[in-house]
Amino acid sequence: MAVQDVPYADLRARLLADEQVLGAGTSPGDFEGTVVDDSQATLTGAWTTAATTKPFVGDGYQHDANAAKGKKARFVATLPKAGHYEVRLAYTVNANRASNVPVAIEHAAGTANVTVNQQATPSVGGVFAVLGEYDFGASAAVEVSTAGTDGYVIIDAVQFVER
Repeated sequence: MAVQDVPYADLRARLLADEQVLGAGTSPGDFEGTVVDDSQATLTGAWTTAATTKPFVGDGYQHDANAAKGKKARFVATLPKAGHYEVRLAYTVNANRASNVPVAIEHAAGTANVTVNQQATPSVGGVFAVLGEYDFGASAAVEVSTAGTDGYVIIDAVQFVER
């Protein structure tokens, strides 16, 4: 049956069903490397749980409600072995997101500080933004802060991919 032979209502229903499947949360175990979901992060301050904007990792993500700046989310990972890893941050993109999210990556040589623009689409599958490559021992930590940010800060997951 050709597309033009399918009633509009049927096509719309199919598209909505496909969108729900494609936009559904993906399990942290579906990604390569070690993934720490927002539900496993240690949070400072009140964060709001959401699952509105897709795609996201796990059951949803959290945001700072663009209020009471100074909150923190600490993602700690136990890595399979010491080595060189690419570190990635998952967030959902939107125009109301912060363009200046401070992120600290604690690695073997110290702490690297980067700034993430959450208004820009993440470069890895539209889900993860690359924070850089670092050497780690058996554990790693990434801390996201809302201090001084200019919009909603989203925390979804952090991924460590061995290189």
